[in-house]
Amino acid sequence: MVSVYISALEGKMAIEEKRLMYIFPILVFMYVILVGLFVQTILLPYLIPSAHYGEGIINGTDTIYFHEESKKLAKEISLYGWSRWSLKPEGQIMIGITSLIYVLTGIYKPYVMLFYNALLHSLSALFLMKLLTNYGISIKYAIFGSLPLVFFPSNLMWISQIHRDGLYILGFLAFFLSISYIHKKGYKTLLYSLFLQAFGLFLIYLAREHMVLPFKYVFSFLFVVSLLFLALKFIGLFKENLLVERQVLSRFTVLAFAVVIVSSILAPQTQTQTQTQTQTQTQTQTQTQIKWEKEIFVPEKIDKILYNIAVWRYMFLNVYFKDAKGNIEQDFIPQKASDFLLYLPRGLYVGLFYPTPEFWFKEGGTTGGTVARAIIPFETVVVWIGIIGFVFAFYNLPNRFSILIILLLCLMFIYLHVITEPNLGPIVRKRYVFISMLIGFSYSYLIWRLSLWLKRA
Repeated sequence: MVSVYISALEGKMAIEEKRLMYIFPILVFMYVILVGLFVQTILLPYLIPSAHYGEGIINGTDTIYFHEESKKLAKEISLYGWSRWSLKPEGQIMIGITSLIYVLTGIYKPYVMLFYNALLHSLSALFLMKLLTNYGISIKYAIFGSLPLVFFPSNLMWISQIHRDGLYILGFLAFFLSISYIHKKGYKTLLYSLFLQAFGLFLIYLAREHMVLPFKYVFSFLFVVSLLFLALKFIGLFKENLLVERQVLSRFTVLAFAVVIVSSILAPQTQTQTQTQTQTQTQTQTQTQIKWEKEIFVPEKIDKILYNIAVWRYMFLNVYFKDAKGNIEQDFIPQKASDFLLYLPRGLYVGLFYPTPEFWFKEGGTTGGTVARAIIPFETVVVWIGIIGFVFAFYNLPNRFSILIILLLCLMFIYLHVITEPNLGPIVRKRYVFISMLIGFSYSYLIWRLSLWLKRA
């Protein structure tokens, strides 16, 4: 009788815990709406007026451009019809989305975008929670792991404003979630994983089109390697439990091939005339500054991509953000392909552990930047602890093969953002999803282990 009662109680607790999977994202949705309204109607106008551009917009941000251009486009649509609308006018997805919502609501104010921001942020929290549960972490501890993603103050730059970072974050979390399913059985699970993968890549393409290209090259390599290992396993040269199980490797091979196909379709094959002119101009301006050396072991196409990254880095530091206070590593400009490899340890250190104490509580380029520098130290400490904790989580959680793939992707994209835009602001913003992913594993695992230790004590 007692055993039956205990079983019923455990079943009821399991049901209650599953409800948390859906209750928490709803709470996140409401949080974004409330905090967004607070920032736009109280914090900026009354508490930090010097950081207020107007209409609830933070001064010196891309939101100004997105809002003004969206208003213009919305007015044109109202006058001349929907033929004037496109999803990515001027290559900017946020102008297309914002103008659409402005026209549909008839309200040309940034606060109407808070519902859009809340939807993206709540789905991101849901995807991260689901991913963590795929590694044996219970839902209540997965919620703890998603708290940094949800509540870090630095995300106010996009959850309370008009920005594409929310779309970018959701895209990567959908993609990472697809990888977490490779250990699960069933064709339906594989199809669901493929759908998530394509959905994630598409959102990344919409947010930052150029970031799809690395998937094409990285997963082309991974596909060939995994196919080779799979062939060796099938002919019996590798034992079943060596490296990774055959079923898992088979699923990953399918996923890797699908990534190559989808990214090849989405990745920009040609440049617009404006982009080509801009690239030609920047290369002409920098050819006397960057004496690029072609290395014989690097394929021509890869070498050209790396050269363009070096050109962009130079222009970022010396033209576009020349006087920005947040610029870092200004003396490093790659001059050959191997420089990227040699800079890898330093670049990952910057991406994972910056801003270090010498940047804390300093004056920023704007009032908003100064406020951010006062807040970011507390986030940074949480990140440092989380990165250390990730090591323990990695070695103790099951299905480490897919966690390793996620880790390598996070490190690769963190490095790409550091190498292309060496400024604290863009680095903190664009690494957000990858850092949140890594420390999500860390805190959910550490709190789970702590709770077990407390129960034994």
